[in-house]
Amino acid sequence: MQILHEHPAQSHADQKIRLICMAAQMMLENGGETYRVEETAMRMAIGLGLDDVNVVAFPTSIFVNVDGRSRIRRITHRGTNSSRLAGVNDVSRRVERGELTPDEAERALDAIAADPGFSQLMLILAYGVSAASFSLLFGGTFGSLLVALVVGMLAQLIQPFFAHMAMGTLLFNFCGGFMTALLCRATSNVIAYGDVNAAIIGGIMPMLTGLLMTTAVRDTMYGDLISGIARAVEALLLAGCVALGVFVGLKVVVMLGGMPL
Repeated sequence: MQILHEHPAQSHADQKIRLICMAAQMMLENGGETYRVEETAMRMAIGLGLDDVNVVAFPTSIFVNVDGRSRIRRITHRGTNSSRLAGVNDVSRRVERGELTPDEAERALDAIAADPGFSQLMLILAYGVSAASFSLLFGGTFGSLLVALVVGMLAQLIQPFFAHMAMGTLLFNFCGGFMTALLCRATSNVIAYGDVNAAIIGGIMPMLTGLLMTTAVRDTMYGDLISGIARAVEALLLAGCVALGVFVGLKVVVMLGGMPL
């Protein structure tokens, strides 16, 4: 019986390719632009001593080819986490400068991936404060601020229920817009707190995809036309779900005759 042993050089090459894929995948999953993903992967490849490297990134996939050996990573979950982006960016620069070995870089990337980030309580408070601030920005009163604060916190409270769904982001944006419009309008039927529109706008602003649209524009300007168009369509679709949710919420209130719910 013949036993095949993996050559050490081949094992090290696989580890280096895996590191490049890990870094690129984490960048895409946490809101990095495609040109920045490719740049980060190339910097790591240079620091790891790899030649003939080609990296192509799309919003939903990554292709890495090193000396004829190819790897493909599918991106199924996307969000925004600037802390993770900064961490991966730092690791790639340190690898490029030769400050980290492949084993050290892998442990650093694993630690970044394992970091849970902000707690749900912190996210709820941040969402509420953001919604309240936007309500003031759009001419709301103190009453509008308080309503937007509470409604915004409630919207973020339901977000984890959609996190693991296949169309979770779309459904959350629709339900969040629906709940915001319904609660803001229903509350105005009970308490005359001021500008209802300012409260609704403040409540939905954190759901809108301004950063995603900005990323789409930057990708397009850097020549990544497919990624730019894909991200722009995604941003418009998410914004459309919020608008549809608000429309349905207001329609429900009207159908109920404006009575308190």
